[in-house]
Amino acid sequence: MTEFLPIGGIGPQIDEAGGTETEPPSEPISLGEHEETDPFPVSQADAEFLECMEERFGTAPLDVSFGSDGQVTLSSGSYVGVLTLPSGVRVEVTPKRTVTRLLWALRYAFDTPVDTLDLETDFTSASSFFDAIGILFRAELHSVFSQGLHRDYVSTSSIEKRVKGRIDVQRQLQRPSPVTTDFAVDYEEFTTDNTLNQAVLASIRVLITLVSDDDLRSQLRVQERQLREFVSVEPVQPATVRRIELSRLNDHYTTLLELATLVLEREFFEDIRAGTQRSLALFVNMNTVFERIVERGFRAVAQELEGLRVDGQASIPNLVDGPHSVSMRPDVLVRTAGGEPILVADAKWKTNHESPSSSDVYQLTSYILSLEVPGVLVYPGGSVKMPPSTVEGYSLHSFAVSTDADTGSYDEYVQDLEASVERLFDQVVTEASESSR
Repeated sequence: MTEFLPIGGIGPQIDEAGGTETEPPSEPISLGEHEETDPFPVSQADAEFLECMEERFGTAPLDVSFGSDGQVTLSSGSYVGVLTLPSGVRVEVTPKRTVTRLLWALRYAFDTPVDTLDLETDFTSASSFFDAIGILFRAELHSVFSQGLHRDYVSTSSIEKRVKGRIDVQRQLQRPSPVTTDFAVDYEEFTTDNTLNQAVLASIRVLITLVSDDDLRSQLRVQERQLREFVSVEPVQPATVRRIELSRLNDHYTTLLELATLVLEREFFEDIRAGTQRSLALFVNMNTVFERIVERGFRAVAQELEGLRVDGQASIPNLVDGPHSVSMRPDVLVRTAGGEPILVADAKWKTNHESPSSSDVYQLTSYILSLEVPGVLVYPGGSVKMPPSTVEGYSLHSFAVSTDADTGSYDEYVQDLEASVERLFDQVVTEASESSR
């Protein structure tokens, strides 16, 4: 469900008395994507935390390598976010090269109406990552409040003055008075105090402790108080949040639930020596964010053209015949009004000015041959484009969407981004549409 790939951990600081202290090259350590630090010494607690990230989460937002002298080098990839080590040293990874406004990129990807709240939107890539998440969360919760908190039937057990639902016979027999005037009952209550809203409340309570902007923190506290009028504070496990399924009655929670999942999906590091500093990590995988940016950009431009529609993550079945058939999902498929495919596109988040990889080309080639349409590799602004080529008579292009526009407002950012997609349509989609006639 979520477009974020959350990776997190919270745990107690290990007592470092007598041990090597962490001496970071800067405070905080600031990296762009695909950058690395100089080697620096780390405490035993920090080393253990860094070493177990991949083991704990199955993947790691940072590559960690230790030299023969025990010093560590941190390398970033396609994740952006913040990591705080047990020692309190903070590591920030920001998309310095291709996204000048992280908040604007996230906002466009998830179509969050920040401006309706008159919030400050000039958060650059150097601004607090948690503040950007907090702003999106506040905007989505504001939208949920305006459309109404979701109500659901919740199983409730209580003592009532009259019979309500059904009597719990075992509990009723355990009542202290032989002639009882109240009843132990079980019943279904239609209430806002349900798991979905409890997850939202739990996540906003976490965000309040993470954001650095005082005004934003105050705004989140106001929303917390609003929620607590209708929702109780309960511990919510990440596994429970992942099992929540939305319907047409509560699909206005879609983005808010994605953000809540991001905030709440955490693992605890156990250690018998408790300290005062807690470690945490919260990252966003920019690959999935960029896929959503590209899909939304294609949809916006296609709406202005007659006879075209855009499918995101469309399924291409049976790429391999036989019992072991393979289905693949390109990020964007452009079709005519009648459903005929005319162009397939795949979004690739590359920020280190490298040329398209062989695997990128092979993947798109398989889509082209299966659908028998032209294809395009879509990269973020600033990436190197390859010259157009052909695959079995179908053209293969690469194109850069303007994610790096240094504009003065969010509206200008969107205008510039969608103008770059429109140029792609003019160059590739129009040609493909004409060839299909």
